[in-house]
Amino acid sequence: MLSSSALAQNPVLPSPKLELPQFSNTEVRTAPVRLDGRELFQIAVPANSGASQPNQSSALQVRVQGIEATLQRLANQTSAAAPQVTATIDTSSNLPIITVNRQYLMTVTTLDAQLQGQELTTYAESLTQIIRDGLIQAQRERQPEFIAQQAGKASAILLGMVALSWLVSRLQAYLRRHQRHQHSEALSLSELPPNTPEMASSRTQLMVKQQLANRQQRTMKDVRRRSLQLVQLIIWATGGYTILGLFPQTRSLQPLVLSTPLKVLGIIVLTYLAIRFSELLIDRLFIALDIPQQSTPDVSQRVALRVSTFSRVVKGLSTLIWVSISLITILSILGIQVLPLLAGAGIIGLGISLASQNLIKDVINGFLILLEDQYAVGDVIQVGTMTGFVESISLRITQIRNSEGRLITIPNSAISIVENLSKDWSRVDLSIAIAFDADVDQAIHLIEKVGQDISHDPNWQTKILETPQVLGVENISNEGVTIRIWIKTQPLQQWYVGREFRKRLKRALDVAGISIAIPQQAFSVRGAIDDEIFDPNENENSNLQQSSNPNKAN
Repeated sequence: MLSSSALAQNPVLPSPKLELPQFSNTEVRTAPVRLDGRELFQIAVPANSGASQPNQSSALQVRVQGIEATLQRLANQTSAAAPQVTATIDTSSNLPIITVNRQYLMTVTTLDAQLQGQELTTYAESLTQIIRDGLIQAQRERQPEFIAQQAGKASAILLGMVALSWLVSRLQAYLRRHQRHQHSEALSLSELPPNTPEMASSRTQLMVKQQLANRQQRTMKDVRRRSLQLVQLIIWATGGYTILGLFPQTRSLQPLVLSTPLKVLGIIVLTYLAIRFSELLIDRLFIALDIPQQSTPDVSQRVALRVSTFSRVVKGLSTLIWVSISLITILSILGIQVLPLLAGAGIIGLGISLASQNLIKDVINGFLILLEDQYAVGDVIQVGTMTGFVESISLRITQIRNSEGRLITIPNSAISIVENLSKDWSRVDLSIAIAFDADVDQAIHLIEKVGQDISHDPNWQTKILETPQVLGVENISNEGVTIRIWIKTQPLQQWYVGREFRKRLKRALDVAGISIAIPQQAFSVRGAIDDEIFDPNENENSNLQQSSNPNKAN
């Protein structure tokens, strides 16, 4: 019960004189009062607009530290009797004062009661019961019997942590062995259908699915490894948190286990796992894509290239989404208001978009490149003077590697005219110059025979779509007689077929005795002496005149 008594009769220091008005709509700052890491109640101070932020925080912190230090000192006192907690009305301030064993603890303010939605005297009375129960429990937890009991629990929890961690490590070892076993039983190229024109579509389809399956297995392996590492972290963090909570001396360290840096680290790890799981689902989605069995080899090959390209782009978009969600969550944990930040980011983004129109053009052109299937990963393209193998495509850039091994990065907005050297099918455009004295008909017949032989060779017939076509005599010049040949091949096979055809044709020409053309050129030499001296007709006429008129000559 509350009573009005003179504090001068008590062996304690007088309480500070507090004259606080009734706060109805005033903003307040609150903080919890804890004993042995357990929250007992909340206290409040007014957040006056005229006061500075550091001073308000300092006043609240000083009040909390004073109450907690007194409670801690009372809890450490070994006493068999229960603590006597009373609340009396201070005659000077007309506010309740709570004492423990006749020692001053705190003054209950009107704002403290309003924070709980209670009357001042009612809240002071309930607060005495809360403090009494908290001190009784704190003193009980400091008894040797309780400490020994908690030590036994801590040992059991520690053993459980070690056992669970060992089981997780054994599971990791088992998964590694299982992964190696699956890799040894993976479908090899020798188990694929024969490399014939009739089976080319099925072969290409199986190769595409096998590549996606291999990528999926690698992603699954990484996800399992990271997930088990996360489980290990959760086991030790949970066990440590529980053990710290068993003892009153260490319970205050529990917030360190769930501190803000660890929460941020946990979000980063979960984001990484979410990204990897998304990649796994995307691979499964593209594996489920059904390439029609009736597709021609070139169509199947094209589908393979598009599947690889779109899977990379979709993975990039999913990664961007997960990173954005993670960043927003981390900002919320750090106490940063997200909505105003997003609004400001929208305005800033609008300004950046106006200033970075090339980036927008890159994204739009990249989307059109993918939508129109201008080229895909695995194609060989020529952009301006640059030619290379497409290694990567995103909505912003295209990366190609040239014949010298250099990786060239091209913004998509800079790609206005592109030559795809490997889409659907390719062609060997070959010109052979033979000597002027060679038999043209024999040479054409020989070239056609070489084309027939290579197109029916089992090692080359799947790479050549049509029988090589001899166009005939393309040109006659000082270099000889030029004969032109076209060979239609599978995409990216024109270089291999061209080299083999040239080798076979050279051998056939050597056997037939047909020479390769050698450039010829006529030269005319003119001196400084009059050409009449070297006229043979004029010299002959002069000799005849001298023989017919000897006297004249003398």
